[in-house]
Amino acid sequence: MISEFCGKPTEEELRNRILRQLEWRHGENEAALLWRGYLAALFEWSAIDLPAYERLSMLLPDVGSSELFELFGDEKNTPEQEQEIEKYRRR
Repeated sequence: MISEFCGKPTEEELRNRILRQLEWRHGENEAALLWRGYLAALFEWSAIDLPAYERLSMLLPDVGSSELFELFGDEKNTPEQEQEIEKYRRR
C-alpha cells in the first residue's frame, strides 16, 4: 500500500518558513542541516518535486553536501564522489 500525504506544504510555504528560521537563527548551520533533512524527506516521499527541492535547497547555507549525497545513495561516498561534490560546491 502506498500512503499519500495529506495537506502537503506548498513551495511558497516552505520558502517562507525556511527564510524566517534562517533569519531567527542568523543562518546557523544547525538550522540549515535540519532543513536539508526535512526537504530530503519531503522529496523522497514525493511531497515536493525535484525542481522545488532544488530551489528550496538553494536558500540554505552550503553545509552537509557530502552527508546528503550519502543519505540519498545509502552508501559511503568514494573519494571520487567527494571530489565531484567539492567541485559542484565551488560553482
